[in-house]
Amino acid sequence: MIVLFFASLSTILFELALTRIFSIILWYDYAFMAISVAFFGLGIGSLIIHMQKDHLRQGRGWLGLLSVPEMTPCALLKKIIHYSMAYAVSVPAFILVATVIPPDTSYIYLYYLASSVPFFFAGSIMALVFFAVPRQVSKLYFADLVGASSAALLLDPLMMGLGAESVLLFTSLLVAGSAIAGALLLREKAAMAGRQRLSSAAVIAGLLILLVATAPAVAGLQGFMKVTPGPNKGLYWQLRNPDFERVSTQWNSFSRIDVTQQTDFEGTTDRSNIRSPRELANIIIDADAGTPVYRWTGSVDDLQWMQKFMGYLPYRLADADHTLVIGSGGGQDILMALAGGSEKVTAVELNPLIVSAVRGFGDSAGNVYDRPEVELHIDDGRRFISSSDEKYDVITIKLVDSWAAQLAGGYALSENYLYTVEAFQQYLGHLDDGGMLAMIRWNFELPRLMPVVAESLEKETGKSRSELARHVIVVEDRPGLYFGRTDDSQDYYPVLVLVKNSPFTAEQVEAARSAAEGGNAAVTMLAGSQASPPYDILFSEKSPGYGPHISEMGINPKVPTDDSPFYFAREPVPRQMLTLLGTVLAISAALSVMLVYHDRKARKEGGERPARTGMFVLFAVFIGLGFMILEITFIQKFLLLLGTPIMALTVILFSILLSSGVGAYASGRLFKDRPHRAVLASIPVLAGIIVFYLFFLQGIIDASITASLPARAALTFALLSPAGLLMGFQFPSLIGMASRSAGGNNTTLLWGVNVVASIVGTVLAALLGMIVGFNGNLLIGLAMYAGAGASALAAFAYRRADKVPIGRE
Repeated sequence: MIVLFFASLSTILFELALTRIFSIILWYDYAFMAISVAFFGLGIGSLIIHMQKDHLRQGRGWLGLLSVPEMTPCALLKKIIHYSMAYAVSVPAFILVATVIPPDTSYIYLYYLASSVPFFFAGSIMALVFFAVPRQVSKLYFADLVGASSAALLLDPLMMGLGAESVLLFTSLLVAGSAIAGALLLREKAAMAGRQRLSSAAVIAGLLILLVATAPAVAGLQGFMKVTPGPNKGLYWQLRNPDFERVSTQWNSFSRIDVTQQTDFEGTTDRSNIRSPRELANIIIDADAGTPVYRWTGSVDDLQWMQKFMGYLPYRLADADHTLVIGSGGGQDILMALAGGSEKVTAVELNPLIVSAVRGFGDSAGNVYDRPEVELHIDDGRRFISSSDEKYDVITIKLVDSWAAQLAGGYALSENYLYTVEAFQQYLGHLDDGGMLAMIRWNFELPRLMPVVAESLEKETGKSRSELARHVIVVEDRPGLYFGRTDDSQDYYPVLVLVKNSPFTAEQVEAARSAAEGGNAAVTMLAGSQASPPYDILFSEKSPGYGPHISEMGINPKVPTDDSPFYFAREPVPRQMLTLLGTVLAISAALSVMLVYHDRKARKEGGERPARTGMFVLFAVFIGLGFMILEITFIQKFLLLLGTPIMALTVILFSILLSSGVGAYASGRLFKDRPHRAVLASIPVLAGIIVFYLFFLQGIIDASITASLPARAALTFALLSPAGLLMGFQFPSLIGMASRSAGGNNTTLLWGVNVVASIVGTVLAALLGMIVGFNGNLLIGLAMYAGAGASALAAFAYRRADKVPIGRE
């Protein structure tokens, strides 16, 4: 149980930290792909153990690590120690390979292969433990899931204290150390005799040295075994520029924050749209998204230079006494609001590391986050405004991407709820009379953004689309404060979108037109007096034709909602996701062919009838698919309630995994001799809970969103635990039925199949969420568990036909 606990803990820590590393080296989409494919190593390790279990009994094997003289506890423990040491060596080897392979997507399959090796050894360790004591599977699965849930609690403090690379190394120590501790506790001296004892000690000593050498406190070795961003990342080019230097690097569970400074401003002026001496530093999130920190004396008079930029336009058009800034970052939008005369600025920033970095500049940045006019909230912007009853004159959301919502490739998607119809309705509902929503997005996003604006306005005001055209101004953000087009030949550039609950006045329209002409900015919409295609269709009586029109352009016509918040999915089904699904299915098919071949060979030697094993395998597939589809759907739905990714990861993932572990243990206690009854009793109740979620969960979340954080965390645990408990019943019950069958011990096979199905379920959860929405995912998850129940009934029928009691030997 100790070995399994730490193997599971380390595997999840490795997966979550690896997601962050791939997000730096590659890109978010590829990180999701790399993790999903690499995680196959876990299932492959288990399936190879299964295919070799007969050879294990006979002392044969085509892998040296699997060759043992006899099936004794000591022999199995030796193999567990061998694999643990192999895992411990494979992790630093992967880090070294990751620092050597060029950080480019052209080498993505090398990253797949290198990162899958530690998963392979971890899967082999877990399979050997399950194989050793299949009758104790409920206790083992409990240890497995409690270890995984503990990783959710430990990830953020470990990432902040050690950094992602050192967290990976730390998992090596956990796995190797737990195997040695297991040998000592079992008093199996033979498992740690002679050469193995020396080699294990050398591995542990080497890991300790590497962990110390890569620690953030060791300033002299800051580049040692550290990953670097690829050429598709902005930080890559900054670090190649001798005029820039990196000041600091910090990690947390959902981001890496680098602070850089420009040391040479020769040739730049105050009118530079990209860099100027006014910029004190640049905060870069995950090596790409940047937010500047500006020099400021603390005097509002010192901010008048900001008035020449297009981002100041909302403050020309309205009296902004109270401004809400969602995604305040380095503080530029706070400064703009203060320059525009705001007496109070409410700043909402998701990432505490960014606020800490800004505060580190103190007086040089005007102590922007500690001024009496500024009220700071570390929170998700959507959750904050959902829980607020205040009204604002200006709500500003400028180039705030929702990538930070990605907790891990296997545990959440890369979208949050900032850009949905329901979100825009809330923004509009929190505007004071005459107030406006000011957004800056890229021009190529407008076909996705403007339908959200139109539909939310229509629902809030009840007006026709043609009337609503007078509520919207879209103009190029030029001159731009930080981003912006400096060359007319550039195809992409940021645009400023202004939205009001009431029509813009003639004076406001003329002021916007004048600002656009003065800055040589392109105008897309001008409050009913101008509308460029295809938005002239969208804001007219012909609006139903807008969707088919942009579909012909290859753009996703589906309007993002809270049930399917995929704003950044510009295609109906992104090609990367289809590529990933194809890769995952191809690997699954290859593994299936291997298993079918092995199964036929085993049957010739006297194995059990194919129908028996087939039902159990089908059961494992159904619960693997169902568990991940429901888990990812739960995470997405509860993100809005908990707000920050740190809390979402800690509370949601911990609640699901811990309650599933408790369910696994309870199933073994309550249904020890009749495991099929655990399945038949739990699945109908689980189905009822899912139906309850379908109809009532969103209302409960909406009603509770204003509660304190401890209350919201407790509610999340209370809502998720019943489903998690019943989901945890299934796998131990499956192993209980299979291990008591006439075919012998198939634990390793079923565990490996379950892992592979879980990986496929992860990808399907994302794709199905785009197609049918998260409520649809709930129904699909329910169908998967119904299929598992049907498989259990079929297995029971086969046993009755053979007169073999399913629960007793």
